[in-house]
Amino acid sequence: MVVKNITALDHINILTNDVEKCRSFYVDGLGFEEGFRPLFNIPGMWLYLDEHPVVHIIETEDTVPNTTGTIDHIAFRAYNFDAFTKNLDDKGIEWSDREIPNMDIHQLFVHDPHGVKIEFNFNTKEKR
Repeated sequence: MVVKNITALDHINILTNDVEKCRSFYVDGLGFEEGFRPLFNIPGMWLYLDEHPVVHIIETEDTVPNTTGTIDHIAFRAYNFDAFTKNLDDKGIEWSDREIPNMDIHQLFVHDPHGVKIEFNFNTKEKR
């Protein structure tokens, strides 16, 4: 018997050499909200969705690869496809999208400043 003790994904952590560039992308470009972060001895920030810190950004002096590593992407549910894509276009953020066959999901993809692929899932009915 497997004991089910895991309930949800809590957050992702991204290492960066440029916290401000990440802030601009995630906060200004994608609409995450910067919020409370404990006073760690390492510079960084926590980004929130609905009062939950879901993206942690930590500054590092180490070389940061421009890739997602062995993780292909991270994904979020989203809504208001037209407003979302208009904001991306206004901020000059490149994106691609596709519809998932036999499901009511339309996916949109962007890459953060470090090459991390981020997927946003919209209800197909929101797509023009």
